[in-house]
Amino acid sequence: MSLTSLTEQFTVTGPSQHPVTFPSWKDAVRRSVLSFEFDCPRPDRFTGTVRERYLHGVSFIDMTSEPHAAYRDHTTISEADTGFYVLTLQLDGRIRIEQDERVAALEPGLFALYDSSRPAALTVGEGYRSTCIRFPKTAIAPHDADRLAELTARPMTCAPGLNDAVWSTILGVNRNLEALGVHGHTTVHSLMTLVGTMLLSELGRHTRPSSPDEHQLERVLGYIDAHLSDADLGPGRIAAAHFLSPRALHALFESTGTTVARYIRRRRVERCRLDLADPALAQLAASSIGARWGFAGPSHFGQVFKRETGLTPAQFRRQALAEPSGAA
Repeated sequence: MSLTSLTEQFTVTGPSQHPVTFPSWKDAVRRSVLSFEFDCPRPDRFTGTVRERYLHGVSFIDMTSEPHAAYRDHTTISEADTGFYVLTLQLDGRIRIEQDERVAALEPGLFALYDSSRPAALTVGEGYRSTCIRFPKTAIAPHDADRLAELTARPMTCAPGLNDAVWSTILGVNRNLEALGVHGHTTVHSLMTLVGTMLLSELGRHTRPSSPDEHQLERVLGYIDAHLSDADLGPGRIAAAHFLSPRALHALFESTGTTVARYIRRRRVERCRLDLADPALAQLAASSIGARWGFAGPSHFGQVFKRETGLTPAQFRRQALAEPSGAA
């Protein structure tokens, strides 16, 4: 993707509001992206813009700013914002992103990923302009194991091919967000499939070959995802299907930071979130959606869903379906 092409697309989707002062800009970044602490050499002369629009779990953020630094450490990171990735494309100026003992120095046409759950430092130069998306990890990763840990703070390029196509799609969706209407849910879901494909393709260039245990874990996770609708899906059945002892199965999950049961529960909730937000399924009872993804009954579904999302299924559906396309 050429810089001219990127700039033209950004011009269409660029921030529409007037530049704001440093305090207002900091507040906008904290609301739209993540919680950061900031340093600025000339805060009295700082101006910047932030436009954030949210659709079905994904935030589309266009940003300009003067030079500054932003950082997140363990005192800044809160439980509420640990489940996201931020993917940022540089359109003008320079930014330096540090995370996981790596540094991505981005110039126009390069992009990088960073993880909301771990410390990060961003140093921004003159004439900074970018577009980025913030999305839940579960939107692209099929399990809690951090498959993209080796990709954070690595510079990637919008080279002709997959990366060019995916970023063209991201920018196109951003440009047309308000006009998607009832197609918003399907569009965003498809977009995240493309983003996941792009990132996993990049991941293959940086990671070592998988170990036998990692291959086994992938098979187990694939089996779980294929049988989420089965109410009797549990550790015993999964272990037997893969000729493992229950103890071996639980040991396999130690590297993921979660348990078998919790993984199943989270994946079921994620599938229910997608269905509850789908306008095409608006007439299907929330309890029926819970049942189709393996929950034992309406009460159990409601309790688990609220514990995982903070909302009842009905509340989540009302919020998702009432959400206007491109709302900030």
